[in-house]
Amino acid sequence: MTDTDGKWHDVGAVPDVAEGELSGARVAGLKLCIGRSDGELFAVDDECPHAGGSLSEGLLDGDQVVCPLHAYGFEVRSGHCPDDPSCSIRAYAIRLEDGKIQVRLPEPQTDSQEARPHDPGQ
Repeated sequence: MTDTDGKWHDVGAVPDVAEGELSGARVAGLKLCIGRSDGELFAVDDECPHAGGSLSEGLLDGDQVVCPLHAYGFEVRSGHCPDDPSCSIRAYAIRLEDGKIQVRLPEPQTDSQEARPHDPGQ
């Protein structure tokens, strides 16, 4: 995602997320896990792709969010899952703006933006 991709969305106030804590948020139809690790905020998908656990109900272990169901870990900056790379999640850009936490989410694709297979009969 480049600096101009997506739109910024308000998530909450800065004091809402304490160091080492996780919080769930629904933003533009997406469930996100918001947290603070080493003084920096992060935002990742809230649902574990392995078993559907809510990551915001899990634990923060250093720079990883740990799923409460089967202890899969996800790196908070990249979403990478060292336990099973096929289970990686999305990480989102996050910033503080006027005392509020904001995340940048990709713009939804419209039919005109989606790739369509080439029809050789046309």
